[in-house]
Amino acid sequence: MRAKFTHFAFMLALLGPWALRPARAQTTYVPVTVTGYTADVIAENTPVASYTNNTVDRGIPTVKWCFANSNFPGLSASNALPASGTINSITTPGLTFQLAPFNVNNSLRIDGNNVASPATLVLTNPQPCSEVMVLAAEGNGTTAADKIFRVNFTDGTSQTFNNVIVPDWFNGTITPAINVGSRVSYVTNAIDFTPGNPRLYEVRLNLSVANYTKSVQSLTVIKSVADPVLNVMGISLGSNCLGVPNGGTAVTTKPSVCPGETVALGLTGATVSGSITYQWQQSTGTGTGTFTDIPGATAAFYTAQPTVTTQYRAVLTCRLQSGNSTPVTVTVLPATATVAYSPGPICLPAPGSALTAAPATFTPAGGTFSSTAGLALNASTGVINLGASTPGTYTVTYSLLNACQAVGSTSVTLVRTAPTLAYGAPTYCRTGSSGAPTFTPAGGTFSSTAGLALNPSTGVIDLAASTAGTYTVSYLIGGACSASATASLVVKSDALPIFPNVITPNNDQQNDELVLKTSDATGTRIIADVTGYHMQVYSRWGRKVYEGYDATKGWNAADNSAGMYYYQVSYTDCTGRLREYKSWVEVVK
Repeated sequence: MRAKFTHFAFMLALLGPWALRPARAQTTYVPVTVTGYTADVIAENTPVASYTNNTVDRGIPTVKWCFANSNFPGLSASNALPASGTINSITTPGLTFQLAPFNVNNSLRIDGNNVASPATLVLTNPQPCSEVMVLAAEGNGTTAADKIFRVNFTDGTSQTFNNVIVPDWFNGTITPAINVGSRVSYVTNAIDFTPGNPRLYEVRLNLSVANYTKSVQSLTVIKSVADPVLNVMGISLGSNCLGVPNGGTAVTTKPSVCPGETVALGLTGATVSGSITYQWQQSTGTGTGTFTDIPGATAAFYTAQPTVTTQYRAVLTCRLQSGNSTPVTVTVLPATATVAYSPGPICLPAPGSALTAAPATFTPAGGTFSSTAGLALNASTGVINLGASTPGTYTVTYSLLNACQAVGSTSVTLVRTAPTLAYGAPTYCRTGSSGAPTFTPAGGTFSSTAGLALNPSTGVIDLAASTAGTYTVSYLIGGACSASATASLVVKSDALPIFPNVITPNNDQQNDELVLKTSDATGTRIIADVTGYHMQVYSRWGRKVYEGYDATKGWNAADNSAGMYYYQVSYTDCTGRLREYKSWVEVVK
């Protein structure tokens, strides 16, 4: 069975081993060496009076008390001050104090009001910090909020803390640094074991951000109330957020996701400290750089679920100082695609044409086009080669080959309108009807020029109602891709022939011969559309001088003298009727 690889596991792999480590302590503390202690209140052996020069409290003449270290006879490390003088706070992780040596003054002891003559402890090695921790306790009286602590800097400025409370060394409840576990009598050398007592306390002096970069030079202590006795026995400097925290770089497990997919965010190269707070922000405006807070996103890691491409960054804040991480962009891939061509059918030109049709829209860019056979489609641009495509309805698919498989489709109809039209004969006489023509496709209309009695729905010609002439009939298919086909035909006249009664065969093109002619709206012309034509010409004495069978050729009396002649003409006209004519003609030469 395959193990599920969670976003958290991926983030651990991405960010490296530091992601597994717990946050460091809020503040890094360094105990400092000072000068200015005024009393030795810690006994390391007996008699107590030989190893100390003052007591913690004022006491009574017969009972005065001191601290003792673990070397004192009858005490151990569990119920005395440590022999090393190093005190590890039981309240603040990482906080240590270093007591002054036990055989010299190790307390700034203030008994009474010292407003007129403040006491000062001077650091042997001035250095910057964000907080000053003071190891102190009061004894022999009621705790009062009367202390003033003034932190002095090497640049001559200072920061004052008023109304500071330091609890009594017995039964105090504020921030104990150590429960010592015993005290020894300055008078009798007796040891007093009282559970949980006596105590030394840690007094926290938080510096303002403006003073973080300044080096602490000394601490001045002022007490305005006579009781109790105040003992200051150590100083430790806490360093945290001395500068603007480094936001590092925002990183992600997935630089691109589908809409709504979760993605884990974290930081690399950022300042790591337990006192740092986090606020993740997002920006969805392209290039605007405007970031807004994400509600609830206040941890070093954040799981996002973007629906649009978004930039993310973290704001790291430590004691009013903030730093921004370099943002990371999570690209939201398109999960849908669209494609459209111009509405309605696309009209196909004749095969081989260079005409094309491009898609009207397609989103997003970067996809490919496909369709079924018959559509000459450019896969990259979606352009249709109309001259190489065949009529039909096709589904064009536009695909964006990403992790989200965005696909869109549309229907494209190609229409090539190529109507046909044909009549049963190229020539008709003016009798009856032409009969129905053949034509494709159905549904078109017929038209012609004036003179042809044409049914616009069927294309049938009423020949008897038409005028003789040559006509072009059009068959029109309407709609989005309209087109037409044409057919030419002739309607011949059945008008009576005209024979001249005088011919002058002198080649002047005026009555040069006796020939079969007719006259109608189209003018005078030789009748050539007859069958069974027969012409005979006789002299006035009854001798046959001419006989012909071609309607287009006549008698020009070239070999005959002037005078009166008689003729007889017979033929079958275009209506199928037999025509016979007898008359005379005079030849003038």
